[in-house]
Amino acid sequence: METVTFAIEGMGCSCEGKIVEKRVKSLQGVESFSLNPITNQMKLTYDPATVSIPEVEKAVSRAGVRAVLLKSK
Repeated sequence: METVTFAIEGMGCSCEGKIVEKRVKSLQGVESFSLNPITNQMKLTYDPATVSIPEVEKAVSRAGVRAVLLKSK
């Protein structure tokens, strides 16, 4: 499992956060997800053998916002 942090760009209201959450949690291999609407940062723990960073970014973009990778550990 890996943990990564993304900045979420273009989020105007909390309703978009719910859509991002739904899209990301639907991905197979996502272990945990948290979104801070104040800092517009998303923290994600996932299985890199099952889901990739580009797949996560694509799922977020389908919610109408953009995910920018900040850090991973």
